[in-house]
Amino acid sequence: MDLSKFLSFLLTWALCSACVGPSPALLTEEEDWMVVVATVRLPDYMDWYTRFAEHAWIDVKQGSEAKWMRVEIGGQSSGVKIFPIEPSEARATHRWQNRVSVLETLHGEAARHAIPLVLERARAELDFGQQHLEFDDEGGFSVSIEKPNGRPYDAYPGPNSNTLIAAILEEVPGLHAELHHNSVGKDYPRGFRAGQTSSGFGVEVDSSYLGVGIGLRQGLELHLAQLTLGISLWPPALKLALPKSPHS
Repeated sequence: MDLSKFLSFLLTWALCSACVGPSPALLTEEEDWMVVVATVRLPDYMDWYTRFAEHAWIDVKQGSEAKWMRVEIGGQSSGVKIFPIEPSEARATHRWQNRVSVLETLHGEAARHAIPLVLERARAELDFGQQHLEFDDEGGFSVSIEKPNGRPYDAYPGPNSNTLIAAILEEVPGLHAELHHNSVGKDYPRGFRAGQTSSGFGVEVDSSYLGVGIGLRQGLELHLAQLTLGISLWPPALKLALPKSPHS
């Protein structure tokens, strides 16, 4: 293999890291119970890290198409949000004009068992406060935000929205997903942490600014100031904090 072909191979391998998972449009409508872990690249109008950083959230379907809920933190002042969404939102292929990717799904009885645990863990989160929706008899609603009672939200390096989703994945049995390597804050621990990866197929050791991880799905990672460098074994890819095209 000559040098130009080798460099082309390395570039293609690195770009594979942007190919995260299938589109939400492929989610089945046949299942009554589902848990969906999804991710999207943040919009470019935010701070510098949004040129590559990802935002993760969890959607749950509770018995019918009319009962979809989303769990996420929308930003520094949003608190933990647990709110109803339309089926079209759960299956939207783009958010903030960027492509949404599904990282993991649970169906059937596995999802039915996991959903209360997901919601319970999200409602128990004290660090970022909670957002509450109150509906009136006329179909309107009001929003109130409970003040945080723990670590303050910090978009970079964390703790942030990805820190919450990583904690839910770690603590809900049977729900495993490997968050995108550019999900800044996913490895932000409370002081020092050693344990399983969120996928359940590896181990990692992390402090606020330095950590390492190794696993079957994760590959080999170095966590440096909440930026991830590493090698994924399957699919094969380099894990780098590379900017992506706006609509990738």
